[in-house]
Amino acid sequence: MLSLNFNPKKTTRLFGLENEFNFLKKMISSDKFPKTLMLTGNRGVGKSTMISHLMHYYFDKKTYNENENTFVNESFFLNQFIENLFPNILYLNGSDYRNVRIDDIRKIINDLNKSPIKKDKRFIILDDIDSFNINSLNALLKIIEEPLSNNYFILINSKTKPLIETIYSRSLEIKILLSNEIRVKIIESLIKKNNLEVLIDFNSCSITPGNFLSFNKIFEENKINLNEDYHKNLEKLLNLYKKTKNKNFINTILFITENYFYNLHEKKIYNIEKIIENKSFVINNINNFITYNLNQNSVINAINNKLLNE
Repeated sequence: MLSLNFNPKKTTRLFGLENEFNFLKKMISSDKFPKTLMLTGNRGVGKSTMISHLMHYYFDKKTYNENENTFVNESFFLNQFIENLFPNILYLNGSDYRNVRIDDIRKIINDLNKSPIKKDKRFIILDDIDSFNINSLNALLKIIEEPLSNNYFILINSKTKPLIETIYSRSLEIKILLSNEIRVKIIESLIKKNNLEVLIDFNSCSITPGNFLSFNKIFEENKINLNEDYHKNLEKLLNLYKKTKNKNFINTILFITENYFYNLHEKKIYNIEKIIENKSFVINNINNFITYNLNQNSVINAINNKLLNE
C-alpha cells in the first residue's frame, strides 16, 4: 500500500526518463557532472525519483540493476538515504510539512564545512527549491557561487514560483518533459505495479505520474469523488490540511479546483471572463489560507458565497 506521502526515495523502479537518466549517468561516470545541476519540470514528472536512482547508481552499484533501472528495496545504502544519514548526501525538501527556513540552509552550510567520512563526491540535493523562501534562496546562492571541489548541488525545481535569476545562471538546467503517450504509459505501469484502484481519469487530464499516485491515494483514503460536489470536497481537504499541514492536500485542492472550472467552461455555464474571475478568487483565498493560517471555515464560507450566489 502506498503511503499518503509518496516518497521518490523508495521508488525502486524508474519508469520512463531513460534518455535523461543515461545522460546523467554518463556525466557522473566521466567526472563531468556540473557543480550545480537544476532539473526543471512539473511536479510529479519523476525528477526526484530519477535523482534517487542516480544516487543508487553512483554509491551502491552492486545492488543497482542498470538493465531495468531498479534497485533492491532493502539495502544499507537505501536505509541511510531514506533517513538522511548517508554522509555524502545532504538532502533538504521544500515540500515538507513546514517551509524551509534560513536555519535549514545554515545547517547545510555548517555540514559542508565538515569533511565527509567517505572521500568521494558529496551531493547536496535541494528538492522543490521553488518552495524555499527568498531568504533561504539568497543564502543558498552564496554557497553555490563558490562550491568546494567535492561538492555538487542538485536543485529540483517544480516551477510553482520564479527563482532568483542568478541561481539559473549558476546552474546547468535540464528541463524534464513527458509526452502524453509516455505520461499515460508510466501511470499505467504504476497502477499495475501497485495494484491501484483508479479514482482519477488520467487520460482526460494532464496529471503527472507522481501527482496521480498522491492524489489517487488521497481520494481513496478520504472518499473524494471528482463527480461529486466541489464545495464538499474543498471543505474536506481544507480541514485535512489544517489538521496535518500536509502540502499534498493543498496540491489536491488545486487539482480539483482546476477540474471544477474546466468543467464549467466545457459546459458553458458561465462566460470565460466570469470563470477566470471566480477561479482567481478561489486560488487567492487558498493562498491566503496557507500564508496567513486563516480559519478554514471563513475561507470556505467566502468561496461558497462567491460561487453559489452568482
